[in-house]
Amino acid sequence: AHHPPKITIIMQTIRGRKRASSPNTTLPHSTSSTGSNNNISTAGNNFAIRRSAASRSPNTNNIKAAIMIIALCSMVFGSFYLSYGVVMKSMKVHQPLQVDMNKVDANAAKKDGATAVQSTNEDTITKQPPQQQTQEKPQSINSDKCAFRSYPKSRLYGLHDKSQPNFLSSDATYIRGELPVILNPLEKDDTSMTGSDIDSSGSSSNMEEQSTPVKPCFDTTSWETLLDESTKTNRLPFTDGHNPSIVSLASNPYEQGTTTTTNNDSSSNQHVRLDPKHISPLTSAFPSYPLNNLFLAVTIFGNGQCKFGLSEQEVIDYNFSVYNDPPDGKRTIIAVMTPPTSLEEDDTEQQQQHRPFQILGQTTLLLERDVKYGTKRQRGKFIEAQSNPQGGYTRIHQEFDDPRFFFHEGRLWVLYRNGPLFGYQDQIHNPVHFERVTNNEEEEEGGGGEFVAYVKASETVRVCCGRNIALISEEARVVDGDDSSDGKAEVEWMSSGELKALTWVDPVTVVDVDLGDVTNMLQNRRQLSAVDEEVVGDGAVMQADVDIRGTSTHRRLGSAKKPKSNIHGTNGYLVPLPSSGELLGIAHFHRPEHRKESNYALHGHHYTHAFFTIARQHQSESGGDIGNASFKLKRISNEFLFRALSVPIGEKESPNDGDVIQFASGLDVYGSDVDGKLVLSYGINDCEGAVLTISMKKLQQMLIEVEPGQEVVDLMRKVTSEER
Repeated sequence: AHHPPKITIIMQTIRGRKRASSPNTTLPHSTSSTGSNNNISTAGNNFAIRRSAASRSPNTNNIKAAIMIIALCSMVFGSFYLSYGVVMKSMKVHQPLQVDMNKVDANAAKKDGATAVQSTNEDTITKQPPQQQTQEKPQSINSDKCAFRSYPKSRLYGLHDKSQPNFLSSDATYIRGELPVILNPLEKDDTSMTGSDIDSSGSSSNMEEQSTPVKPCFDTTSWETLLDESTKTNRLPFTDGHNPSIVSLASNPYEQGTTTTTNNDSSSNQHVRLDPKHISPLTSAFPSYPLNNLFLAVTIFGNGQCKFGLSEQEVIDYNFSVYNDPPDGKRTIIAVMTPPTSLEEDDTEQQQQHRPFQILGQTTLLLERDVKYGTKRQRGKFIEAQSNPQGGYTRIHQEFDDPRFFFHEGRLWVLYRNGPLFGYQDQIHNPVHFERVTNNEEEEEGGGGEFVAYVKASETVRVCCGRNIALISEEARVVDGDDSSDGKAEVEWMSSGELKALTWVDPVTVVDVDLGDVTNMLQNRRQLSAVDEEVVGDGAVMQADVDIRGTSTHRRLGSAKKPKSNIHGTNGYLVPLPSSGELLGIAHFHRPEHRKESNYALHGHHYTHAFFTIARQHQSESGGDIGNASFKLKRISNEFLFRALSVPIGEKESPNDGDVIQFASGLDVYGSDVDGKLVLSYGINDCEGAVLTISMKKLQQMLIEVEPGQEVVDLMRKVTSEER
């Protein structure tokens, strides 16, 4: 006979009791204790289900057993599911590291100042950011401090953007209504001007049109630490020196291979821009190099704008400095550099190893505290005079902001601003002095060593109140009646001994600069004892100072009601062009004209530049005395940008664009103004500098003559829609 298995059933409560006389089951009395789903206790005997007589139905018993088995399985699996859910929820709550990492990924996804949406804990846990949102940084990005920096695309000018801001498009005017172009496109680097690029007056069929830009690589490790302790890797400096001014140390750089001659009979009367005796310490410090081949640079390491507009993640990605202020304060550096061209075949092997514009040595420009330094107008802020116990006076590094070189009376001068001590309208000038520093070993070997550069507080000259004033000290003119039949022009240098200043480009405004007793002191090497009532130092001021201060525009008298453009001078020295009797400068616009902080920069942005020349009126217009004739605008180019040298992350090469901040602070002519080289130095993004050369032939082609009496404002036009 078939006997079903005995089944023991666990129950939470037994309700009631069946009579013993039941034909199918016997139900004894039992009790049970209550508990959780996972822990149920029972008491009493189990129910025994037995197969009875034939009168009992087998199908009914099988169904009941199946139902009980299903119920039991449901309770077991339900209890396990609930317990697993509670444990996993507790584990998810305690995952702070996962949340923090996702927040970092979210920050890395920010692009060009976009506003990020803060993630909640739930978003962080359940929604992982897509992989393509975080772009991996190339290993080589900004790893070489001597290479040009890479910046995000937000630091580009946007020259070819289809949608430009109104201040560059509908609201803007440009010289002759022409949009700016790239001055030095990549494809023209180190190429020769041939064929149609050279007119009949060109003397060379293999003239280099432009050189590849070089970054002056200064050493900043004496005042800042580049090692990032958190990553144990080197970061870029806070700045690399911005807005450099670079000039030749040749006594007469305009005759380095010149095609012009002077009308002087004696070699002792040859034109001299820089007397070698005033820089003799440099000659002895670098004896392997002829002085005529060397160049000198000056640059400021100040606040800078290297990191402006960059997110924290971009600062990390681009390997920029973690400093927020200049380490050890602002300082100005002077450096001796190699020449821009390859040296002669008979030069030493050491010279041949150096590439163009490489730094041979550098020093911090110091202030010698021989008298008080500052003005009474600045609420009594002075730097007091201080003697050195070892003799002489103490020297300190000081704020020489926007420094640029110029020349006067055979000496090298530096012009700059010092807002805290002299105010922000005045431009300050000082002659630069050099000293040689050697040790015993160097003296025995007869070469090498360091040098010191400094200015004296007593030789301070203050000029007010133009915008990026440029100085004039050299003038040349072509001798009347010269037919230049031999291809050479006869040039006469005008030696007035006076220093003049171009305070405004539009309208052209040139004034005399009164050097006070500085000239006598330099000639006699005597210490100045008089202190001016207004300026502490020698008291030298611009002769037209009172009149110009009395006008609201600070421009040429009688021109207050005439419209003016927003062009400003840039380089600190107007370079003579002997072949034409003109003075060459470079000027800039920034759009919009205001200097308020914006999304682009702390001050001005979207700079363009233009070359210009000024010249005295013709003798017939000045009563026959050209020395008394006023200066007029002669020629001016259309506007241009320097090409951007940055390669943003994700790009393989530099874009065909400019930088949002470019400031041309240095200009010099090396060789003939017909077929020599123009040396241009400029700043990039208030962060680093660059220097390059273009052929004088290219410059002469860019300069376009203006009508007599025309000023820059008369040339400003809106760009037509067809030209955009």
